[in-house]
Amino acid sequence: MSFWHRKKVLVTGGGGFIGSHVVERLLAFKGVRVTVAARMTPENKRNLAGVLKKIRVLKGDLRDPEFCRKACKGQDVVLNLAGVVGGVGYNSKHHAGLFRDNMTLQLNMIEAARLEKVARYLVVSTACVYPRLCAIPTPESEGFRDAPELTNRGYGWAKRMGEYLGQAYAEEFGMKVAIVRPYNAYGPRDHYDREKSHVIAALVRRVCEGESPLKVWGDGKSTRAFLYVDDFARGILDVAEKYPKADPVNIGSADEVSIKDLAKAVLRAAGHDAKLVFDPSKPSGQPRRACDTTKSRKVLGFKAEVSLDEGLRRTVAWYREHLL
Repeated sequence: MSFWHRKKVLVTGGGGFIGSHVVERLLAFKGVRVTVAARMTPENKRNLAGVLKKIRVLKGDLRDPEFCRKACKGQDVVLNLAGVVGGVGYNSKHHAGLFRDNMTLQLNMIEAARLEKVARYLVVSTACVYPRLCAIPTPESEGFRDAPELTNRGYGWAKRMGEYLGQAYAEEFGMKVAIVRPYNAYGPRDHYDREKSHVIAALVRRVCEGESPLKVWGDGKSTRAFLYVDDFARGILDVAEKYPKADPVNIGSADEVSIKDLAKAVLRAAGHDAKLVFDPSKPSGQPRRACDTTKSRKVLGFKAEVSLDEGLRRTVAWYREHLL
């Protein structure tokens, strides 16, 4: 019988990009009862359109501790996917706001889960906790070495503190806490607005709009290992189910690609012929970002299944169907 069978599961941020995919995957388990706590923006409603009749929705603000307690009441598992983040351009200009907002969400939610005696709690961290000059591929042991990469330092410090909260609550209060460090998600329902979009979403939007030449931030030499959202959601649930030890686990792909080659791949996926122009005056972010997947393979049996080319084809198709 599945771990999730007949569980009552709260997904904060369940109407967002990642959260909506996690909700859909949860609903595939027999008897699971899913509650989504979110502000339910028009984007949230669109993301959850296919499952709204199958879930319970609590509309509210996670900055309110009483709302957090209400959301956690009677739940078996809390998956805290709520967070505030953007792409490298947005993150590099909003360190204080990102730290403040993410710390507030994290503090409110884990305390509410403790007070309501939730049996299992998931901290969703980020690859942004790692320092700029980390080993590649990056093992979990480097998550608190040096300072987070400068362009993401506000968000990175907040997520480090979220991990610390999970570890401290597990130690002092005996909570069963899992910690996941996901890497570079992309796919349908990502954020495609001009200010907050991550690199793949930004490239997909501009390529589908026919931009030519295609302007790419930075010099194109930075590298990333991207994880398609279906794999991302599966990895999150695997960590919550199989490794509630307050010990972080990377979830990502082992395939690293340069931003230059990524831009070419997006052009191929869209069937668009445009010249690439790079702008080194814009921030490139961390020089390399790719995770060591040894622990996730060992303790979860997790491996990315969707290739970058296939994931980009699916993403472009979704964008053209829903947003053009």
